[in-house]
Amino acid sequence: MKAPGVTVITVVYNGARFIEDTITSVLAQRGVDVEYWVIDGGSTDATPDIVARYAARLAGSISEPDRGIADAFNKGIDRAHGDYLMFLNADDALAGPDALAEMLACASRHGWPDVIYGDCDLYDPDSGAFLYRAVINYDRERFLRCETLPHPGTLMHRRYFDTYGRFDLSFEVAMDYELFLRGVPTVGAVRAPALVTRVRFGGVSARSRGLVIEETIRALKMHGHLNAIGEARMRANYAARGAARRALEQSGLYHVFNAWRRGRSRSHA
Repeated sequence: MKAPGVTVITVVYNGARFIEDTITSVLAQRGVDVEYWVIDGGSTDATPDIVARYAARLAGSISEPDRGIADAFNKGIDRAHGDYLMFLNADDALAGPDALAEMLACASRHGWPDVIYGDCDLYDPDSGAFLYRAVINYDRERFLRCETLPHPGTLMHRRYFDTYGRFDLSFEVAMDYELFLRGVPTVGAVRAPALVTRVRFGGVSARSRGLVIEETIRALKMHGHLNAIGEARMRANYAARGAARRALEQSGLYHVFNAWRRGRSRSHA
């Protein structure tokens, strides 16, 4: 059986700082049939020039205004021919040249699941310092309590989109979780025990924490997974976590917490 092809989709707007690292990490993949699309929202910085340097090795790119991240994702889906799709952010990168091959090997062992994901290393975008490794073992109940999958480290089979649709443009930042909520509680998700993606912490979701919370709650309510009591508990939990982080930052102990988290993530890898 011929191994499935993978379409990697990178959406970007004024991402000149890191887009080349993203592109070269995808083009370095070996042992996998990779189709790569860059969807640019009409960047005004050097992004179009950087993308143009690699045009001969891309399946294609577009540069035009869009209606947000979800719209850009959908433009990539419209152009994808791969069996599996990955949405790799413009400030992230694949962790190594065998990242996709390892994902497909695991997918093969599990009968080509609809959703398969791997681990992600998070880095500080300014210093480049390693923060921690995100290792998520999918559990349906935790997933419905907002332990979402690492979107930039996930492969989604195209039949998932055929069954559950595309990204909802009414979501500005939590469109990935909302799309996962449509099908993952039913079809499940498989973790590939491999480091897949290097993620620079501080993207749109991290900068818009309040909006993430509101959209996450809206998505859960849309799909019937959250009642009024559950919403109150969730909001209280978010508030407590936010207060704890602020206290650590104000006391100068947040770096100690990150060091503990780095050690914990390595022990669970």
